[in-house]
Amino acid sequence: MSPAMADMQAYPAYLLDKVRPAIGTRVIELGIGNGHNVMDLLNRGCHVLATDIDPDCLRDLVSNVNKSMHHAKDRLATAIIDLNEPTSLDALRSFRADSILTFNVLEHIANDGLALRALSKVVESQARIGIVVPAIPALYGRMDAEAGHFRRYTRKKLMQVLEQSGWKVESCCYINAIGAVGWWFHNRLRKSAGLQDPHVNQQMRAADGWLPRISRWTDPWLAKRFGLSVAAIATVGTSAQTEN
Repeated sequence: MSPAMADMQAYPAYLLDKVRPAIGTRVIELGIGNGHNVMDLLNRGCHVLATDIDPDCLRDLVSNVNKSMHHAKDRLATAIIDLNEPTSLDALRSFRADSILTFNVLEHIANDGLALRALSKVVESQARIGIVVPAIPALYGRMDAEAGHFRRYTRKKLMQVLEQSGWKVESCCYINAIGAVGWWFHNRLRKSAGLQDPHVNQQMRAADGWLPRISRWTDPWLAKRFGLSVAAIATVGTSAQTEN
């Protein structure tokens, strides 16, 4: 993760807005990172199970909630989860989630289909998943490799892996076309840029102020063409539930 991500506020909110229809009242977020989304969900009155592979992320989140959102701490639970180990997801079942959110996580999982299949078995009937992943395989470069990405997705590929893993896709679209141009420049044209590159991080911090606003205008026009990310919403299928 680029250092600039810790300072960005508008962009995480923009990504959350893209999967807002998937949000229920009992939400699991997979891979909370800096915890921006969890704080937003708690402010909306949701019960949240925050998960991450990094215990430090969870400790920081709990500390922040205790300091600034004392009224919401009873609606927050945490769990250390590794999506590369699907059996670790069994601990999520007792939360009885009606929705799952995950942002820029699935690309880190070697067997993404196996992880999605496991997730479909630990949620309530008709639960939804809202997911954002990096888009356009041709954009894969040094920054992807440094971040531990196995892949970047097309719309077709994300829909395919969801459908084959027990989820019925409701919507799937490219988002943030402007960001894709910037990623191409730094990741494919410059090639020397890495996640710690000061130019990349400076531009990311600056873009936080304007890029989400412009993307809200450009996304509808380019939803089926290209973007930096793919955003999808899907409902768990009946067949996946009956296998529980």
